[in-house]
Amino acid sequence: MAEKKFKNWWFLAVNGIIFILFGLMVLFNTNEAIQAMIKYFGACLLVLGVILLIVGINNFRKDKQSGLVLFESIAVIAIGLVLAFFPDASVNLFMILVGVWFVIMGIVQLAILATLRDFSSFKNGLLINGLLTLGLGISLFFHPFSWAVFLVKIIGILAVLFGILLIWFSFLLRKVILSETKETVEIK
Repeated sequence: MAEKKFKNWWFLAVNGIIFILFGLMVLFNTNEAIQAMIKYFGACLLVLGVILLIVGINNFRKDKQSGLVLFESIAVIAIGLVLAFFPDASVNLFMILVGVWFVIMGIVQLAILATLRDFSSFKNGLLINGLLTLGLGISLFFHPFSWAVFLVKIIGILAVLFGILLIWFSFLLRKVILSETKETVEIK
């Protein structure tokens, strides 16, 4: 049974190679990677918008409050259409939307900090995180494309490192398989 657990060590190595190739592609084709990620995000927003629209229509039919959900679904669908079909023109829009989200999250974190009475050691971390999130969100308003390039480069570097770790781990598993196989043969 132990042999079967690690039998396909090579599968991890192949995945590691794929991660390395993806990371290198992202590092050397930054603009194309940004556009592909924005298209994917736009498609996800379109799906989310359609789901929200269905929920809003169902709420309307059941005489529940649906105005906000319907408005949100239309806004999400519109943003998703722009991002999915015009990714080269919408890089700045995408990063500004991320900036708005970061600003909101920073404000929420600072609001939570203001309401905490206990956890004094937790307060310092929340204060630093809230201020950094708020600062990053504001900086995304002023240099959105530069931040997009930076974030894509970070994704590429992390993908290469993760691929190297997967390959290393696959060879460790291979060594375990070989040693277990050798022990099994010696015992028989």
